[in-house]
Amino acid sequence: MIENYILMHKGGQEEYNDNVFVNYSSALTMAILYIPAESDFSVADEASVSALVQGSSKLRFRDLSESIYPILTNLKNYMLIRIDDKHIEIERHGKVYAYIVQNGELKMLPNGMTSLEDEDRVICCTWEFLRCLNDIAILSDAVVSESAEEWMDNMVCRISDKNRLSEGNLTAVTMIVRSGD
Repeated sequence: MIENYILMHKGGQEEYNDNVFVNYSSALTMAILYIPAESDFSVADEASVSALVQGSSKLRFRDLSESIYPILTNLKNYMLIRIDDKHIEIERHGKVYAYIVQNGELKMLPNGMTSLEDEDRVICCTWEFLRCLNDIAILSDAVVSESAEEWMDNMVCRISDKNRLSEGNLTAVTMIVRSGD
């Protein structure tokens, strides 16, 4: 099982522009879109991405990526994720990042597949979320937190201490591998 918590906060912006699409099936599949306010990414494009993610249960990750790419080529800032108890597969573009806390160390996740173990922790987030945090803060909050929600709450408190959550959109997903659950 993958425990997850999603944060979507408009920050100091008039509206929330980013988006997170999720498919909860045997593997958790997500698309995280970092959409700058000046972007011309349309509601129809968002609907197309949502439909592809929702229908992705039977698709290989590569097929999902190839299907979604023509819609997202102009966006340039997005991430596709598929995670289960054993592996995470990521394709990231632009200002969306993924890190793993594994064996007490924080590492950036590369594009492609990475093996997972019980209690590994993953954060996927946009630049606006990440810019007020450093590696030590992310790691320390991960290791002291018992849940994905608590980990997110701790990081949001750090961001709030720096800017009162008054700047750009904040978009992030925390995940903890819970093998055997």
